[in-house]
Amino acid sequence: MTDYMKYRGNCKEMSESLVADNPSLTLVRGFYICPIWGEEQHWWTKTTDGEIIDVTSAQFPSNGKGEYVEFDGMLQCSQCDKQIAENDINKSHGSYAFCSYECYGKFIGL
Repeated sequence: MTDYMKYRGNCKEMSESLVADNPSLTLVRGFYICPIWGEEQHWWTKTTDGEIIDVTSAQFPSNGKGEYVEFDGMLQCSQCDKQIAENDINKSHGSYAFCSYECYGKFIGL
């Protein structure tokens, strides 16, 4: 089994397990920017002094040598590009988020 197959899609679960074993770690949601693949949604952990511990980094061809960016809770409306807090999303469709039903309607052609 390749590292890709072993770790891909298991980032959150494996990171949560690490935190359960070591409560001093913090679970982090965000993006990993791989120099080869680009931006990928990802989960990892960090220590109290900010050191990143990514038990699934081997899934990436850059093996964790890229940039880790924590999710700030803001999303961009897929229609008008307005920045909206994740908790304030009015409508979502698949991986698209919308600030209003008006933007959702425009997006789907209504």
